[in-house]
Amino acid sequence: MTFDPDVLRALTPHGAWFGSWPPILVLALACAALVTVGVRRRRRRVPTLVAAGLVLLVGVVAGVNAVIGYVPTTDAARVMLGGTLPGLAGSLHEVRVGAPDLGIPEAATYVYLPPGYRGGSGPRYPVVYLFHGTPGRAADWFAAGNAARALDVLITRRLVPPMIAVAPDLNGGGLHDTECLDDPAGGRQVETYLRTRLVPWVDGHYDTDPEPAARLLAGMSAGGFCALDQGLRHRDTYGPIISILPFGDPGGDWRERLGPQRFAAVSPSSYLPTIALPGPVPVFLCTGEETSRAERDGIDALQAQLTARGEPVARHDVGDGHSWRTARICLPYGLVFAARYLPQ
Repeated sequence: MTFDPDVLRALTPHGAWFGSWPPILVLALACAALVTVGVRRRRRRVPTLVAAGLVLLVGVVAGVNAVIGYVPTTDAARVMLGGTLPGLAGSLHEVRVGAPDLGIPEAATYVYLPPGYRGGSGPRYPVVYLFHGTPGRAADWFAAGNAARALDVLITRRLVPPMIAVAPDLNGGGLHDTECLDDPAGGRQVETYLRTRLVPWVDGHYDTDPEPAARLLAGMSAGGFCALDQGLRHRDTYGPIISILPFGDPGGDWRERLGPQRFAAVSPSSYLPTIALPGPVPVFLCTGEETSRAERDGIDALQAQLTARGEPVARHDVGDGHSWRTARICLPYGLVFAARYLPQ
């Protein structure tokens, strides 16, 4: 699957200097200059060295950001700070959704509405649910993931049909690693929340296509596991799956919480050979070529299991690591693939 060069240019985030290395080099040079001045001067030595330390700290933060691509652009910074995105063909909104009885406090959920959306008397739209990684929050896909700009490009160029995008807070307002599962100890019931509260809330507030096949799941890292696991185990609720940088199980902490049998029951790498899957399950897998060998082997195994079952599977790898850069490159390809399987 390839895009025309003009589409690739349009999909590239504008003003991506936040996540680039030249500003870090400038900060490093500034830090070195301040240290040199501070060492040579007797007067004002301490303030100068303190300033050098602050510049060093900013440089370290910028370097980490450059590696993971978390705040790559001024757009990302706007969303992280609770602002809106200027110049969208569609529109981005922050709403508050929660379920205290399920341990889910009311938290920010981001909703993208496509160009031309009016509400109340228009067409019915498919919905893509965007799942962030861990640690992470609801804003991530529209900040680090560039999802709103990407949807604008794909929709206006008719590469995908107009669709709504919803990015919930999977961590229940905190940094907990929920993996979209229900806590067996009675804590956050995220799996139940997604199916029985969030999806009905979205269907009740927006002009959505209520067919399960019109609900796409997309996620990266822990969110990639969430999309794959929830999409496979709940075919009566969800449709195509876009799983970016996924894992085949929820990780060692959940093995201890659930025990071996229940852990296997929520691990695609374990249950894929035997789980009942009514109808075809379109799955898009994407990873970075610079991820670990173990991670790529795990995704290879998931692809092989899905292919052995005859499911429609697509794979797209990009030249990066386990980062938001990989996620934002992969998402448009996944959306185009998944759109082929939406109800007509």
